[in-house]
Amino acid sequence: MLKDGGSAAARQSVLESFHGLGTTGEGIERYRMVALDVPPEADLLRIRKLLEHGEAEEWWHWEEGCVTAARHSIASG
Repeated sequence: MLKDGGSAAARQSVLESFHGLGTTGEGIERYRMVALDVPPEADLLRIRKLLEHGEAEEWWHWEEGCVTAARHSIASG
């Protein structure tokens, strides 16, 4: 769930915010959401902090899909 109902502009803004941390992804218009692909070399700690910050600010709600052992080893901030 994205702020402003998941508009194209909101989806693109999220993609750009996370791209700088090493992710790729796509905006999915039908579901008004963004799916991020987080490769192992991405900055997992900074990504987690941005996800948590965005949720605290009510910019989005997020869920994890396929999670690796590396991701599980990161303690949330």
